[in-house]
Amino acid sequence: MTILRSVWFQTGRPARICGLKRLRGLWKAGILSEEEWVRVRGGFLAGPFVLSGLAGRALEIVMARWISLAGGVLAAAICVASSGVQAEDKVTFDDHIKPIFRDRCLTCHNTNKKSSDLDLSSYTTLMQGGASGKSIEPGDSGASYLFGLVAHTSEPYMPPNADRIPDAEVELLKKWIDAGAPETSSSKVTIKKNNAAMSVNVSAGARPDGPAPLPDVLNLQPVVKTTANNAVSAIATNPWSKLVAVAGQKQVVLYHSETMEALGVLPFPEGRPRVLKFSRNGSLLLAGGGRGAAKGLCVVWDVRTGERIMSVGDELDEVLAADISADQTLIALGGPQKIVRVYSTATGELAYECKKHTDWIYSLEFSPDGVLLGTADRSGGLLVWEAHTGREYLTLTGHTAAVYAVTWRIDGNVLGSGSEDGTIRLWEMENGGQIKQWAAHGGGVFSVEFCRDGRVVSSGRDRVAKLWDANGNAVRSFEAFNDLALQVSHCDETDRVIAGDWTGEIRVWAAADGARLGNLTANPPTLEERIVAAEALAAPAGEKVKAAAAERDMAVAAQKAQQAKVDAAAAVYAAAEKKKADQTALVAAEEQKLVAQQGIEKDLTAKVAALQKAVPELKSAAAKTAEALALTPADEELKKVAEQLKVQSTAREEELKAKDGELATAKAEVVKLTASVDAQKKQFAADEQAVVAAKGVVDAETTALAPFVKTAGEKEQAVAVAQAEVTRVAGLVERWKNYVSLRDELAALETVRKARDAAQLASLEVQAELDGMQQQMAAASKQVEESNAAMVAMEKKVADVTAAMVAADGQLVAQKDLMTKTQNAVPALKAALEQA
Repeated sequence: MTILRSVWFQTGRPARICGLKRLRGLWKAGILSEEEWVRVRGGFLAGPFVLSGLAGRALEIVMARWISLAGGVLAAAICVASSGVQAEDKVTFDDHIKPIFRDRCLTCHNTNKKSSDLDLSSYTTLMQGGASGKSIEPGDSGASYLFGLVAHTSEPYMPPNADRIPDAEVELLKKWIDAGAPETSSSKVTIKKNNAAMSVNVSAGARPDGPAPLPDVLNLQPVVKTTANNAVSAIATNPWSKLVAVAGQKQVVLYHSETMEALGVLPFPEGRPRVLKFSRNGSLLLAGGGRGAAKGLCVVWDVRTGERIMSVGDELDEVLAADISADQTLIALGGPQKIVRVYSTATGELAYECKKHTDWIYSLEFSPDGVLLGTADRSGGLLVWEAHTGREYLTLTGHTAAVYAVTWRIDGNVLGSGSEDGTIRLWEMENGGQIKQWAAHGGGVFSVEFCRDGRVVSSGRDRVAKLWDANGNAVRSFEAFNDLALQVSHCDETDRVIAGDWTGEIRVWAAADGARLGNLTANPPTLEERIVAAEALAAPAGEKVKAAAAERDMAVAAQKAQQAKVDAAAAVYAAAEKKKADQTALVAAEEQKLVAQQGIEKDLTAKVAALQKAVPELKSAAAKTAEALALTPADEELKKVAEQLKVQSTAREEELKAKDGELATAKAEVVKLTASVDAQKKQFAADEQAVVAAKGVVDAETTALAPFVKTAGEKEQAVAVAQAEVTRVAGLVERWKNYVSLRDELAALETVRKARDAAQLASLEVQAELDGMQQQMAAASKQVEESNAAMVAMEKKVADVTAAMVAADGQLVAQKDLMTKTQNAVPALKAALEQA
């Protein structure tokens, strides 16, 4: 029993069907001991029961049957036990799906006849897909194009011009795809899962929804700080925010393109980034690089959080070119190994390879719509591929030297390339024809990039960064570097050009006028160095405030003195105005008096003239009346008239004298008033001149005040600026100290996270081991129980066999006794026969 159980547990098969060859193999492999091998072999050959005669043969047969029966019972018991723990059969391509394809599909989709460029005769060709792209999506039958055609949920229905294949076969195909589409029963599958944080909907050139992708608070402590700068290896600008990324040693530094302040440092411990690319929606930053002749890979960060989301690639040399597709499902990379490798961001696994390049891959980029992939190499090779299948789309011939850069126009219809032959060329994607070419940089083009509006920026061996219009006409050449201009990029959100050279200098210009706005660095100081530098600025800033305040006080005093002059002149002017106003009133009053007196004079003159006319007439009438009375003295009536005329004449004469006096007085008064008015008018003229003079003084002093006010304002502004600098310096010190605290907290958090991850991993490993042990124990326990039951049954069989053997022994004794008796009787019988 021990031998049989040993054979079973080592081989998984009953000993009775293993065969001597298999058992001998187990013995040779050391699984069976020498003793067990001899005994098992003896069991097969009825070795230990070497008996002669009929009884020996009977025992041999009984033992063989016992071995067969025991093995069968044990095998049945073990099979029953194992059936409870084995998983249901695995659906595989080789065992289940390939026969379906052979019966239903291979007539049209085979190696020799690839309808729609699809070959279903092997697992490899199936997974490569056809003219419509990927044929299946492992883990998701609903997203698998082939399954939709076979299940008749999508057109064109397959098989063509025929009924749908049986439901059982459709269900088997569905089950296979949903299980990850394994090739064989031993295949390990990785079911692709939709990574919502990675895959996005693509709309080329459209601004994404939501706020501009800018970092939150990130660590600003550089990973490496060197005494000297290195050549600028990569610069990238975010397509939808004011963000610039520059590559340094083992790090990527993020800057605000408008304020030019550092926003964060992203560690790249694997080496030096050689290429930087923002995703088309600006939410991710890709870096490709590594260490020469040692390792190369690509890393992806979340722009907002700075979290390292994933890494792909395991090159034997550093990555020189890389990009992430517009829908963020693919990452392409290339370098000295001359192969373009494209990885899935969902699984991190290799999707396909492009092996047509014959030299180092220098540049590559996905089209903005995610349909195409442009790649370039050191020998001038320029190729375009279908992004999702890896099939060659176009070969663009024209460059005569290394192509250092490729770039896509925002609509995806034009590919730009820059070469060491000194030219920039534009290519259309319909037939691969060259649209435009121009000599851009003497000695060679190192970097070229399309702006969002169709303009082009470039840099090259001539040490100059340049801006071109959409037709390749020069717009502006920026200030030359001291060495080779290696990298250039354009920030579409601020219309600024950022470029770097071989010495590590990075400059920022305004694209509109070419004005230099500042510098960036890929080798920023440490936080401690920033604190020391900020604290060193505090004392000079305070002295500037004091000096500015003193100058401001002097300017304010001078302004006040001048203001006093202005106020005095204004007072004089006001007094002159008042005097002029008073004189105006006085002239008006005198003129009013004169007019009144002139009216009196005129009235008196008229009265005197009337009296002068009336008095002689009265005198003449009185004289004539007197003469008539003299002729008629008795005429009383006439006498009365004569007396009345005399009285009237006398009265009018007296009145005339009086009026003459009044008229003389009035004339004298008119003369007096006229003289007074003339005098007042002369005084008014003098007062008016005094007002004009006073106004001139006021204007002159006020004009003289303006420079004092301006100077005082400037000095006050200078004080404000100096004070703002003091505040800024204090804020800088506080800011850098806060970043030091943040750095330390992040380091502590990272330590805790690593410890947590290690603990979780250990816990998972222990749990997995425990689960495995529990499963093994449960299975073993069940096997033991069932084996015990089998043992009981076999022990009963053994008892039966033993009883049979005892009976056989009895029969053998009887037979021996009979044979003895027979043998004893034979001589007697023989003698009797002879006597007879």
